[in-house]
Amino acid sequence: MNNHVILHIKNHYAYIYLNRQKCLNAINTKLADDLYQSLNKVSNNNNIKTVIIEGKGKAFCAGGDVKEMYESRDKSALILELTQKIHDCILLMRTIKKPIIASVNGPAIGAGFSLMLGCDIIIADKEALFSTAFIKLGLAPGCGTQLLAQSIGYQRACEYILTAKKFTAEEAEKMGIINKAVDGNNRQQEIEKYIQIFSKLPTHAIGEAKELINKSFNNTIQDHFKLESMTASSCANTKDFIERITAFIEKRKPNF
Repeated sequence: MNNHVILHIKNHYAYIYLNRQKCLNAINTKLADDLYQSLNKVSNNNNIKTVIIEGKGKAFCAGGDVKEMYESRDKSALILELTQKIHDCILLMRTIKKPIIASVNGPAIGAGFSLMLGCDIIIADKEALFSTAFIKLGLAPGCGTQLLAQSIGYQRACEYILTAKKFTAEEAEKMGIINKAVDGNNRQQEIEKYIQIFSKLPTHAIGEAKELINKSFNNTIQDHFKLESMTASSCANTKDFIERITAFIEKRKPNF
């Protein structure tokens, strides 16, 4: 049985590897299913504080599997199924109450680019290339339009979606699409920094903050103010909060 996704859990963090190296980790229905199952596992594991998604081999993800599309008898039904499965993965990524880091080791194209945008923090190799790609296949984008528009605004989103042109990691960093473009040899080191940071921070509070950020795109300011107050108030009942303010007053490091 082929492992289209490899889940590797170590201590307080988990790596999820896309593993279809021969086709640059192109997403077929099985990979999408395997990814969703892996995300569910890390979501339900309270020991995991950070999740990293990376592609095996030379690419992060080359997008949807064009061969599967070509071979399908009902192409419309396949595209509907595949995009819905990708949507399910991205929605789960955004609702998991743990930080998810994209470690982008190579090209992130089409649906792969959308998958990358679903992550909370994006660290990319300087040599990585990006493109929304769908238009060049003769498809309206099956995913990613909202995420990209939220990230860079309407006009720039139109430019990159409607032309499907490629752009570099350094250009993506300047536009705010990714957090950092680094030399390939330093990417793992940068990821390790975040793993260490999140290992020392309260996961519950991070998860609640992540939810607030995601809901901020749709809430009115009044509704969001109320949600912020209620969420902060609920965190005040946690052991993390009590220990941290006690340690602050007692001028010591918190004990976890």
